[in-house]
Amino acid sequence: MPIDSADIELGGFARPARSFVDPDEVVAFALAINDDNPRYLDGSAVPPTYPVTPALPVVLHGLPGYPPAAVAAARAIVHAEHDVVLRKPVAPGTWLHTTAQRAGAVPTRAGMLIEQIVRAVDDDGDLLVEQHWVTMLIGDATGAPRGTLPPDHAFPEEARAQPVGRVTLGTTRDQTFRYAGASGDRSPLHVSDESARAAGFPRKFNQGLATLGIVTRGLIELAAGGDPALVARVAVRFSAPAFPGDDIELAVYEIGGTADRGTAFAFEAHSGGATVIRHGRLEIRRA
Repeated sequence: MPIDSADIELGGFARPARSFVDPDEVVAFALAINDDNPRYLDGSAVPPTYPVTPALPVVLHGLPGYPPAAVAAARAIVHAEHDVVLRKPVAPGTWLHTTAQRAGAVPTRAGMLIEQIVRAVDDDGDLLVEQHWVTMLIGDATGAPRGTLPPDHAFPEEARAQPVGRVTLGTTRDQTFRYAGASGDRSPLHVSDESARAAGFPRKFNQGLATLGIVTRGLIELAAGGDPALVARVAVRFSAPAFPGDDIELAVYEIGGTADRGTAFAFEAHSGGATVIRHGRLEIRRA
């Protein structure tokens, strides 16, 4: 039977989860995405994708589970898109209070897209991070679109006329295990060749957020002068798996100014002959 959008429970918030941004955990996370930026190592900054770590258990365990019939009908459940909006830089030593809401379900030709909105505030209640965490249940999907749609971050083709640069980013054979240890994401697709093959993939592949973290290192080098605190937003569509040990080729293009007088960039990433990230958008705040 197809996966029906009417069966996906929307609304309701997960109970806030409180977590400490430990400087040593920040270092472990940074090294798990192959990023030795001195600001992470000296405890003065946090990788822009670090907030996914405290958000993961909230999304996985704080929200209602997907309907058993939908899970049974899906060939696999994968991370389809991710959008991190950093309202303020997250600093080591901060306490985060993270909650989530399942906000939308949209049937597509590839399967059912399900959006979770995740927000993290500090002890004063100030919003630091908002994430749009979009999951795909791969399989036949039916029904009407429900709830909200993720914010747009489509690649404007005219940006290709304004290239910023390219960089090759290496990965390691143990990439998925190092990222699993730092982030808690031990999905079988990423740590078991057998599970990955059962889902139709040739072998275990990088967590989407590991690929995004690795790519964000290149974005900061090319577009932010090496300063992670300038990143205001990074959004992507995961279009194909990247495999541990394979290089990732990142290409960045300038779009223009943003409403808050920052600068927006478009980007794509390729690995193993495939485009692994499409419709990438980076926004840099004014220094």
